[in-house]
Amino acid sequence: MKKLKIAVISLLVLVLLVSLNFAFGFTDVFYTKTVVKAKQNANREVYEQSKSFVEGKRQSAIKYYKEYNKATDSQKQALKNIISQDFASFDEDKYLTGELRDFIHNCKY
Repeated sequence: MKKLKIAVISLLVLVLLVSLNFAFGFTDVFYTKTVVKAKQNANREVYEQSKSFVEGKRQSAIKYYKEYNKATDSQKQALKNIISQDFASFDEDKYLTGELRDFIHNCKY
């Protein structure tokens, strides 16, 4: 009888905690911090590997390369700073080749 009473009280406490959790939205916050965050990260990864994103970055790299070759020394340093920020999360080794890859790599590092 005593064990049954403890089991019923434990079950009631559990139901009360779950109810409070739903009532105050803690579950939604947890869901947002885990599942929604993972979905957004996956969408960002897919976007960064899309043809349009990579082609846009490639075109930007070509534009910066041409501008850099025409620039003065002070302008070159400014362009290097812009390029290092613009291509910070872009994997030039994977998507660029030759002189363009070397140029972006040198500007970043």
